[in-house]
Amino acid sequence: MSSYFSPGESEQSGMIVGLPKAKKGARALVVAGGGMKGSFAGGALYAINQAMPSTYFDLILGVSSGSCAAAYYTTGYETDHAHGLKILDIWRKELTGSQLISFLNPFRGKTFLDQEYLIDYLFGSKYRLPSEYLEKKETSPFYVVVTNLAKARAEYVKATASNVLNLLKAATSLPIATRGKWKLGGQYYGDGGISDPIPVESVIQAGYKDITVVLNSPEDEFSDPIPGFQGWLSYPSNKKLSHMISKVHHTMYNRAVRIIHSPPKGVKIRVISPDESELSMVTTSSKLLNRSVTKGMEAGQRLVANMIAEISELKNKSKLLRKLFIPTIRPEEGKS
Repeated sequence: MSSYFSPGESEQSGMIVGLPKAKKGARALVVAGGGMKGSFAGGALYAINQAMPSTYFDLILGVSSGSCAAAYYTTGYETDHAHGLKILDIWRKELTGSQLISFLNPFRGKTFLDQEYLIDYLFGSKYRLPSEYLEKKETSPFYVVVTNLAKARAEYVKATASNVLNLLKAATSLPIATRGKWKLGGQYYGDGGISDPIPVESVIQAGYKDITVVLNSPEDEFSDPIPGFQGWLSYPSNKKLSHMISKVHHTMYNRAVRIIHSPPKGVKIRVISPDESELSMVTTSSKLLNRSVTKGMEAGQRLVANMIAEISELKNKSKLLRKLFIPTIRPEEGKS
């Protein structure tokens, strides 16, 4: 992997910026981003949570808008059906029209994408993210991919009750749409989708061999290069970051897609993704967002059905093996 994206140890105390090494049999969940396309992940994780809560996974890793959906999934393993549906209203009702994204926002002293509305108001208050769950022993470790802007590389930061909202602000600090940076642990970070948009390779390098990936674009869709002008516009004073956006981002994305299609020997990757792309990163149509959530829910239900069938098959095979290789002990043989 390019040195741009090599995780390193933080120079700030308390900052964990590398993924934990996998234990034998550990399962990882990766949730990719994509701006408003993340509505698909919201629906998918809601459906998965009904049968397989987040405690099923040993690591949960979110990118950009995918980290927002993953945060609610991670902390929602005791959430009831009604509350889970209410959380989906964030995508169905709260991000539509000009509530989150508006070209008039700069005239109101805000960025085009209003992070304070998204993180502080929706996540912090109206649909409060139960961040205290991140400190419970039974909660799966939740990490978020962010881009260290000074070092031009991806880092993987563990979410805690005290940092999660700021971490989500860093993860959603999209160039142009927002200020493009957020201070965390004494350093400036930006959207992790810039540097490691689908972090399957990082998860594999950490030793995970059972990986579920939620994509918000079709599984067989590759990324086109981002125009150089857009890269410059994103970070006009930083050539390395501009280069990362226009020359490296699509390379990393497409590399991850190829790994998903042909994983290394011994690694199993399950993928959940939409059949087609109907949304852009800035789509705010109520009709399209609601349809995306619904499609995510349907896809999540299919994944759960497949995984339950897979687990059932393994159990049946285990029973068959016991019958074949473990001799039957007669009652008298067990007596001393």
